[in-house]
Amino acid sequence: MGEKVIDGIEKIDLNGKDKPKIIIIGAGISGIATADTLIRAGFTDFKILEASGRTGGRIWTVEIDEGKKVDLGAHWIHGIERNPIYKIADDNNLLKLRHGDKGLRHRNCFLTEEGKEVNEKVVNSVNLAYGQLIIQAEDFYQSSIPTEEENDSVGAFLEREFSERLEKYTNGDRHIREMVFNQRKLLECCISGCDRLEDVSLSEFGGYEELPGVHYSIPPGFEAVLEILKSSIPKDNILLNHPVRCVHWSRKNCNESDYKVMVECENGEMFYANHVIVTVSLGVLKAAYDRMFDPPLPEEKVGAIDRLGFGIVDKVILKFDKPVTEQDVFRIELLWDDDNIKCNDLRHTWYRKIYSFEVLHESVLVGWLSGKEALYMESLTEDQIAEDLVEVLKKFLQKDHIPSPSKIVRTRWGNNSSTRGSYSFIKVGASMTDIRPPGLSHSQTQRQRSHK
Repeated sequence: MGEKVIDGIEKIDLNGKDKPKIIIIGAGISGIATADTLIRAGFTDFKILEASGRTGGRIWTVEIDEGKKVDLGAHWIHGIERNPIYKIADDNNLLKLRHGDKGLRHRNCFLTEEGKEVNEKVVNSVNLAYGQLIIQAEDFYQSSIPTEEENDSVGAFLEREFSERLEKYTNGDRHIREMVFNQRKLLECCISGCDRLEDVSLSEFGGYEELPGVHYSIPPGFEAVLEILKSSIPKDNILLNHPVRCVHWSRKNCNESDYKVMVECENGEMFYANHVIVTVSLGVLKAAYDRMFDPPLPEEKVGAIDRLGFGIVDKVILKFDKPVTEQDVFRIELLWDDDNIKCNDLRHTWYRKIYSFEVLHESVLVGWLSGKEALYMESLTEDQIAEDLVEVLKKFLQKDHIPSPSKIVRTRWGNNSSTRGSYSFIKVGASMTDIRPPGLSHSQTQRQRSHK
């Protein structure tokens, strides 16, 4: 009785005097969930060191209008089976079936830059072909099929295969299908978290598992789940504005009660412990692993950090005083025509990475984009973003007058020093072994194949 083992921490007599001191670095969902798990297992002597002035990390809910909230980061719960986030939300009555209350807003409009709506049969035909190709791409890993080329990419595979399917079409028929196909690829870039699908490894693409079941959103915002997990953690255990300078994790000459770990913060404070659990993003590790750990991390961990991809996915949310779409429109799917590009300067092309605008509330639109275009958007003023996107909406909706949005909220995950990006992907040259420790089964690594 009183003995516990948790995630590699040795068996300890909780009724004894030698309960371990633990440091958790990062107060995102991983750090908070770790603390909640420790408490439930009987470990109470811990501190969470968070670099920023808030908890949540890439979970961040803000109010866009009175009583209307939007999530700047995590947005939906994808799948319900074996999903701990779903269980927490369901147990606390937080859920809403994704798109289940669209009401009259049921139509996804696939529009060209000239405002022409593409025939539904054409869209469905491309979507079917695209879905089949994605399944084939995933099958290389799941069925251990060798790829056609060494270091093959998802982007190269999709281009090869779809080009063959286009051979039976000519001129305009072919071109419109290419536009729909390219729009699907922009969506996939946001799903994978990459700049280009040519960055994503084909041989490892199917290494993630999609959790079965329907998708849900959380009307109060994703932070509601975080607050439930935080409720078990004493407030004094979470220290905000404590960026870590270095983790000294194998101290030989110990003075502070023989603690083997000392965590040094940028403000000069030092914390001693038996164990440290690092939950920072891969983006932060990529930027700081060479100076964040003393002694340096083992070569296999450094190699994995270097090989894995960590991309930028941003949202831009536009609040208008009045609705700018028809009442039945739920999503404006943007079919960009690359033949219309006159200048490759990002100042004139960044918005072409946005693949759709979804009607989040009746007068609130949200768009997603990834990669270098997302990073460029982070550098723009809100006025510049408003000017560009109003022109985009005028073009696709064929409206002469669309007022400037009354409010703009855009994310800056790439420039956020506590995240340095949005989420990871298996880059060409990396493998699933870079993220999955030995002994962890395939089913324990999950991929969310939908909007993040």
